[in-house]
Amino acid sequence: MNLFEFLLIFVSILLGLGITELLSGVVRILRGELPAGRLHTLWILIVFLVQGQLAWGLWLLRSMDEWRYPEFLLLLSGPILLYMAAAVLFPAAASSGDLDTHLMRRRRAFFLLMLSYVCFTALFEFFLLDNGLELVPTAFRLIAAALLAALAISDGRRLHWVLALAVLASQLWFTYAYTFVLAASPAVHQ
Repeated sequence: MNLFEFLLIFVSILLGLGITELLSGVVRILRGELPAGRLHTLWILIVFLVQGQLAWGLWLLRSMDEWRYPEFLLLLSGPILLYMAAAVLFPAAASSGDLDTHLMRRRRAFFLLMLSYVCFTALFEFFLLDNGLELVPTAFRLIAAALLAALAISDGRRLHWVLALAVLASQLWFTYAYTFVLAASPAVHQ
């Protein structure tokens, strides 16, 4: 086992916990224990895609020969934030109202966790990938941060729909533009 594989064990456990939270919530919906909400379902999809993109992007770290403890803690913070966001998406027990109502009640916590994750990605890129602050990804993160901050503050459902769809579209674009293909041999990150 090499160093990358060793560290990936801890990250994988945390990512697995976050994905388990999402899938457990979906199962509760399918069993009829929780009333589904369309906006909430969109955010389940977005969080799942972000978790998958993080797992996918970790491959870029495979060639790091040396790790410092603060770098390891930074690496763990991404899956921790996504786990907490996934946990906030669902009520601990059955509640009155559909899951869209729950999302609106917990919007500040949820969207601030997602905003924190966007900050994590910038730190990840700068400190772990040593890419500096490239213009397009940095601009993308600033726009995403502004959208998530607006979602944390606003209780307008129409605005939430428009911004959620914008977040989904931008997440798909970013994944396609920056991490769509992985290579087996170490290469310079584009």
